[in-house]
Amino acid sequence: MKLLKWIFISILILFLAAACSKEKQETTKEVTGETMENESEKEQEKEKQKKGEEVEANEEAGVYTAEETFEEIAFQNVNWFFGSPERQPKGGIWVFNGEKHAGELADTFEWEKEDVLLIQVNDPAYINHEMTIKRLQVIDDKTIKIVVALEEQETEGDKVPRRYVTVEKDALTGKNFLLENEKTGEAIKLN
Repeated sequence: MKLLKWIFISILILFLAAACSKEKQETTKEVTGETMENESEKEQEKEKQKKGEEVEANEEAGVYTAEETFEEIAFQNVNWFFGSPERQPKGGIWVFNGEKHAGELADTFEWEKEDVLLIQVNDPAYINHEMTIKRLQVIDDKTIKIVVALEEQETEGDKVPRRYVTVEKDALTGKNFLLENEKTGEAIKLN
């Protein structure tokens, strides 16, 4: 009797399993457009996730995408040994050349070979800071980005930061300028 009971239960389980599988086959045949859209969305999500995992794997393996680079203009910082020129009354960026320069600079530079760039920041946030130009980057035909480091001085003072640099003659003629803080990447206001 127990054997007959087990056989009956086994047949019943097989019958239910077969019926469920047929029902599943019929419902998959009746897939609607919405279901297909949902499936394609899921596939797109899986692809995005896979790409994200590949990027993470590349970063973990030390593979990185190159950052944007710019052509740079060579320059030389000017250090004043016998007293520097007076500061300008306002902040700004000036390009001096053999034809247009402050009178006190007339005999200081080799105007046939070089031009002079002056940057002065009169923003009160940078009073008593020293400015160092790090890079002159060519952004496009008309724009040069000036990347500077501004360090607060230990001694108290009221001078605004400025820096003179020499560049190859005509390297900056007709250009516009952006001034950027090296540490923060933010634009620096001149006044």
